[in-house]
Amino acid sequence: MSTFALWRLFHRTSFVGARQSQNDGVRDHTGLLAIIAFASATAIFLTVLGGLHGFIWRASPDRTAACFFNASHCTAHLPVSENGDFYVTLAIFACVLLIVPFTALAGSAARLAATRRDERLAALRLAGATTSQVTRLTAFEAVGQAVIGAIIGIAGYFAIMPLIMLLNFENQRFTFEQLWVGPWALLGTVAGVAVLALVSALLTLRRVAITPLGVSARQGSALPSGWRAVIFVAAIVIGFMLLNNLNMFAGAGTVVVYGMIFAIIGGCFLLLNLIGSWVITAVARARSRRPKNAATMIAMRRILDNPKRAWRNVSGIALAVFIAGITSVCGIFATVDGGDPESAMMMHDIALGGMLTLLFAAVLAAVSSGIMQSASVFDQADEYHMLILEGTDARTLRRARFSEVLTPLNTVIIISAGCSMFLMLPLIGSAISEPAMLIRFVLGIALCYALVSIGAISANRTAAHLDTISRRRDD
Repeated sequence: MSTFALWRLFHRTSFVGARQSQNDGVRDHTGLLAIIAFASATAIFLTVLGGLHGFIWRASPDRTAACFFNASHCTAHLPVSENGDFYVTLAIFACVLLIVPFTALAGSAARLAATRRDERLAALRLAGATTSQVTRLTAFEAVGQAVIGAIIGIAGYFAIMPLIMLLNFENQRFTFEQLWVGPWALLGTVAGVAVLALVSALLTLRRVAITPLGVSARQGSALPSGWRAVIFVAAIVIGFMLLNNLNMFAGAGTVVVYGMIFAIIGGCFLLLNLIGSWVITAVARARSRRPKNAATMIAMRRILDNPKRAWRNVSGIALAVFIAGITSVCGIFATVDGGDPESAMMMHDIALGGMLTLLFAAVLAAVSSGIMQSASVFDQADEYHMLILEGTDARTLRRARFSEVLTPLNTVIIISAGCSMFLMLPLIGSAISEPAMLIRFVLGIALCYALVSIGAISANRTAAHLDTISRRRDD
């Protein structure tokens, strides 16, 4: 049987039976969510890449990246931006920061599609499909969703571009030529998204390929150990000491100092992924010992069942809060009247770039969180349905789902905000208590919180739809 014929069988309503027939709308909904996630990630990635290209264009004598990084490749010597190297460095730093939420979102999309695919793949294996047939089918569907989403994301990139052209950097606006990344970058992005989706989908086949009944066996994840906290605290303390003694490296040049600042802040952020699931586990354990109500008990047990999943639901917010702290500091410096127009311009541009990075990171994190929450709803549908049959009311389950999201969210915001301010302290000193800076910081956190809450509400609506389907099936 060809892969296309198997794909048609895979999507036939009658193949899985009455239960699958009732879930067809939900299945299509998950496919649509995956496409939206791929589209969002692609659009924002290309927009940020376009900004980097714009700064390189301004700093390159012949308007090419090859000339900027290697003077021997220059074919012309046009006027360039005086601070071009500095702006390119900041743009690269922003791109590096956004790689984490971008890959998390694309991975979430692939994981969501795979979550709903496992049961049907297992049914195909029981019906006689071979491992190679299931593998080809998975690759076909995963790549198809990724490519469709990436193409929509390219359209989103063109839609966002005019808005970016309204912003002033270096006292001038970007042009289309500066923000245009070129056809090869578009093709490379589509291919990259497709490969990421393919790898994520094939990794989920291990359960189905080993045995068709593998998807029925659910095991809790191993709880993280406390050594993660020791490593994280040590790294934060070392980072603080280095930032507090940057004058020791002043002789190495401004670029080296800025590079060290970015490396220390970025490295400490990356270590949040090491400690995140451990802290969430500790909080859930503490709350599960003395739960206030049934909803809290259910939520904490769900978190302890898979703390890594709980962390993935809100991990993107950690970066957004980190960026919110950096942006609030830059905003303070941008408002200081130093009498130097060039310095004022640079501080203004850094603050504006930080706000854009915060916005992009928050949107990526919110979409990723919504996707992951929806995937969790589908994973837990049978368990919540059993709770309903045992007499648990729908209101309690809704509160449990919110608590399952908000508990890790509150935890990660506290940790990220505290670490961000702690690392900023050596750089800004007493300015950390400035009301304007604190207001900017709080507003950035509020933006992240609001966007993730929207995802939680959407996931609860999906869960309500699943509950309705379950009741109809039992009738």
